[in-house]
Amino acid sequence: MDLWRGRRNATKIKFQTRGRKVEILARLDLNGAPHTNPDGEILRTSHLHLYREGYGDRWAMPLPAERFSDAGDPWLLLLEFMQFVNISMPPDIRRGLFT
Repeated sequence: MDLWRGRRNATKIKFQTRGRKVEILARLDLNGAPHTNPDGEILRTSHLHLYREGYGDRWAMPLPAERFSDAGDPWLLLLEFMQFVNISMPPDIRRGLFT
């Protein structure tokens, strides 16, 4: 799992999991630039990428409300993302990183 925060824009955050070190399996992008899917659909808000055969992580969807409760709370989103991707033993992460 990778955690990333923007240098110029500290509200821009990315959480992602990888397979074989290079294939992104799931990525949650918060407060970033709009994303355009291969079919031309544009997502202007925080969104979730899931690996899709033949496309990698190029497809994104709005955050599923039933899995992610508050798009404005990065700490809660991190906890929910780890649960979403089935991380059974979450690492010890200090909350101050995302406040």
